[in-house]
Amino acid sequence: MNKQEQLVDSAMQLFYRQGFHATGVDQLSREGEVTKRTLYRYFPTKEALVRAALEHRDALFMARMRAHVEAQPLAQRPAAYIDFILAWTQEPDFHGCAFINAAAEYPAVSDEAHAVAAAHKQAIRDYLDRICVEAGLAEPQAAARQLFLLGEGLTVAAQVGGYDAALAETALALAAALGSG
Repeated sequence: MNKQEQLVDSAMQLFYRQGFHATGVDQLSREGEVTKRTLYRYFPTKEALVRAALEHRDALFMARMRAHVEAQPLAQRPAAYIDFILAWTQEPDFHGCAFINAAAEYPAVSDEAHAVAAAHKQAIRDYLDRICVEAGLAEPQAAARQLFLLGEGLTVAAQVGGYDAALAETALALAAALGSG
């Protein structure tokens, strides 16, 4: 991993743990083990680093999600998405969705961080559309929307109140029912 990649990775960890606005440039340079001058050579603004960190997080998250889901047979992939979300929300370093957090901290649609968050959510929706079609569901687009809403709801519920086994059980039952309709 080169210095720029290390800086992006370090920044995303800080942003994810403590927030985008709460993380200052001094801390970013210190944790990234670079001077502020070097940081600004790689990223002319903090917002450029935020964008790079979110894009990096998107690539990592989507790859993990796809690997988990695509390890299952086609017919089980829609439910596997919910299983992935539930497993992710139980990880010890879970602090919610970095993209929901970014959209909340950068609420203007014109903000770059908000745009990256919106693109990430659209990529998930597109992926869910695809796996629901491939699974042969009767109404794949409707099923994909339902899965998306279940995943988002589980994510926010876990961020606010921690993992809830009853919610998890309900979400898994709803996801399983999508394939039987």
